Amino acid sequence: MANNTLKYVEVSNWLRKNIQDGTIKAGERLVSEHDLCNDFNISRHTARSAIAVLEKEGLVVRKQGSGTFVNLDLNAARKNIGVLLTHTYDYTFPQIISGIEEVLSHKGHRMLVAFTQNKVEIERNQLLSLLSANIHGLIVEAVKSALVNPNLSIYKDIIAQKIPVIFVNTYPKRLDCSYIINDDVEGGQIAAEYLITQGHSKIGGLFKHDAIQGALRYEGLINKLYEHNHNIDENRVIWYSTESLDYLFSDEQLPQLERTLSDCTAVICYSDTVAHMLIEAAPRLGIRIPDDLSLISFDDSHISRLSSPPITSITHPGTEIGKLAAENILKIIENFNRKIHHTYQPKLIVRGTVRKI
Repeated sequence: MANNTLKYVEVSNWLRKNIQDGTIKAGERLVSEHDLCNDFNISRHTARSAIAVLEKEGLVVRKQGSGTFVNLDLNAARKNIGVLLTHTYDYTFPQIISGIEEVLSHKGHRMLVAFTQNKVEIERNQLLSLLSANIHGLIVEAVKSALVNPNLSIYKDIIAQKIPVIFVNTYPKRLDCSYIINDDVEGGQIAAEYLITQGHSKIGGLFKHDAIQGALRYEGLINKLYEHNHNIDENRVIWYSTESLDYLFSDEQLPQLERTLSDCTAVICYSDTVAHMLIEAAPRLGIRIPDDLSLISFDDSHISRLSSPPITSITHPGTEIGKLAAENILKIIENFNRKIHHTYQPKLIVRGTVRKI
């Protein structure tokens, strides 16, 4: 059975490649099942299964009594999938894009990528631009997810036009939509639990207040502190926005940061980027990491591995989110009533930034 499955995939990939590179041209009769059986040493059932995949993708059409032909209008079969993410520089988004591209290019579809810089007005303009490009589906991370999104009406209009939308990383609670997310409350709980098992009770946080992930990770921290009967001190937590991150580590803000961290033995950072910035600022703060201050962050990115010391971090699915989103946007195009509600469970990757007390 496994060999038949491999053959079926091999044959469908070969046919798709020959159609996409023009070896088998639009309107031409497809290689017959008989020839496929001889050329690939496969059964008639396997040949039919391979052709059925291309038919479902719209690359070929069956004509009763005549055979199977390459679709005359390949552009109609090729789907345009809009991808709208917040930042070009965020390390998670290249991974998500890579996962999407891997799936879409393999199936002969096209990806249209745009970025919002996490700004409401840019998001609005990009959504309207993608709509004018006649997209068949949209994969998106909405801006400032902790706030009410003024562009929610545009998303509702898109869905009303039966253009499927899948949100990644977060999703608007006021919208009945498909989403693929990470369990950020659980991530915060895992981070806090590990610090507590290492002897820490004075745990602070640096959290992003305009992204719902920040609030959820904070919730996870508070849950565990309550569970272990530790005091909750809001003075150990600093909230920042997308626009104020650099200011948080500026010379002007350094005294405030120092006062906040002075009462902490450990801190949970919103992302690997924030954790790395804290490590870079540590000498100016008179702090040694992890000797004076332990830290855990989120995303398990290349930054966590290359930082000195390497950062203990909570995983983010990255490429897997992209693949799952692409696979499901194509399924929803075929069946608009289909939904995906998928939550990844995070894990802790222990490195060198947590000291046992």
